[in-house]
Amino acid sequence: MKPLLTSVTPSSPVRHAPLWREPYDAPTFVAGAEPGPRVLVVEDDPVQALLLTLMLRHLGATPMLVTDGAQAIEAVKADHYDLVLMDYLMPVTDGIEATRCIRQWERDTGRAATPIAAVTASAMHDERQRYVESGMNAVILKPFSARTLGELVSRYNPTQAHALTPLSYPHGALS
Repeated sequence: MKPLLTSVTPSSPVRHAPLWREPYDAPTFVAGAEPGPRVLVVEDDPVQALLLTLMLRHLGATPMLVTDGAQAIEAVKADHYDLVLMDYLMPVTDGIEATRCIRQWERDTGRAATPIAAVTASAMHDERQRYVESGMNAVILKPFSARTLGELVSRYNPTQAHALTPLSYPHGALS
């Protein structure tokens, strides 16, 4: 009978499953030409946070991670981001309330609206309406591909002209 577990020694090769299936599964930003988009990741789940930051780095973006909505509000007030990826359900302050606070602060200070995309596993019609009302610009549904994330990030790349729409869905997301 073979053992269920085997030990890994320093000389044993270790293979990791890829985060995406194809090596060129998503748009990337050319390093050195222009800095990639600065993306604030607001995610309390450590696995989801790691996955998002790794995918963003692969795309050539510069991710910054915070773990709740209150931290997101402070991060947006303290620095400029080209895009905020906002989880919906989080401790302290949820994604909708954090987005409302960010939008109010932007109005009060005359700052341009930062694009905010909801990152969620559920987006029923009434939930989508809540995202719109809070001021979110897009929704990306979990699980998503590197291609879907890349298309969303490239839409808000500072080197590309873009117009924000009240709510839109990247390829592969809910339409």
